[in-house]
Amino acid sequence: MQIKGWRLSAASPFVNAAAGAIVLFGAVACSREEKGPEAPPQAAPIAAGLELPAVWSTRPLSGPVRDVAMSTGGGAILAVAFERGGLEFFNMDGERIGEPSLFRLKAIADGRSTSIGDAAVTLFPGITEAGEIKGYIFSPGLLAPTQIDLPITEERAIQGLCTGDSSAGGLVRIAYWTMANSMSLTTGVLSEVNGDLTWTPEAATQTDFPVTSCVFAYDTLVASPRSDDSASLTRGKYSALLSLEEGSPIQISTDYGLTTMDVGVRDGITIQAPRNPTAITAQGTLPAGGFPGGVVVVAGENSAGEHQVVFIDPSEITLEPVTE
Repeated sequence: MQIKGWRLSAASPFVNAAAGAIVLFGAVACSREEKGPEAPPQAAPIAAGLELPAVWSTRPLSGPVRDVAMSTGGGAILAVAFERGGLEFFNMDGERIGEPSLFRLKAIADGRSTSIGDAAVTLFPGITEAGEIKGYIFSPGLLAPTQIDLPITEERAIQGLCTGDSSAGGLVRIAYWTMANSMSLTTGVLSEVNGDLTWTPEAATQTDFPVTSCVFAYDTLVASPRSDDSASLTRGKYSALLSLEEGSPIQISTDYGLTTMDVGVRDGITIQAPRNPTAITAQGTLPAGGFPGGVVVVAGENSAGEHQVVFIDPSEITLEPVTE
């Protein structure tokens, strides 16, 4: 895969791996001539001191959350993987769906809702503590999250992953890196054909740094050598990257990580948002529900010592202001 590089003076937590090229931003020094991005994302600038409201939450959870993910296509489902083991599904009202499972995961990625055969299912790709990539299924007929094998052949232990839409069709696009080589992102498309899941691998993308998180922003794969977790908030022409670093508030970037700024979260009347979230996911558009401007979902411990998943309204940056 062709490598293009930009040497920038400002440090950035992201790099950009677009189709056909990987663009290294800020944190990675490149030997090529300094130049600007060829196709910067479309987004309005964000004012300093941005603060978004926490509008809803789950009840206090059983323990610390390791990762969160949301599904697209049909009604949105929230998947919550716990630090001490366990996987639970929630609806967008913050109510748990079905019973918890005992699966122990190190990561879970955003899922997709579809029909396989005659069954309506929501599939979340995830990584077991042993480093295997599996699928985790929600379906109205199941009492609890169910684990299935995925047709992805990988002999090395997988360390992290992210998912996105596939412009070439298919159910979901997946990118992952391994414990043995965190400087290579393997991508491919998971599809459903006549009731069976198939995997179409793509060329690996090499980086000059160890990847710690990745995210798809539309058809662009963005990786980070610093952030513990990241999410894409896309709606129409608007595209922003959200990232978390240990002990820090949410950060946002509308230029693929060239610049970032902190995002404050304003507590609701009865909702206390975690000050230093440990996991994040986001959607700029939801098919239904009370989030017209999309939603950002974070997990962590609040000031009362309770572990919760909190829903944040990003309408201030995703919706056009109302004019007279």
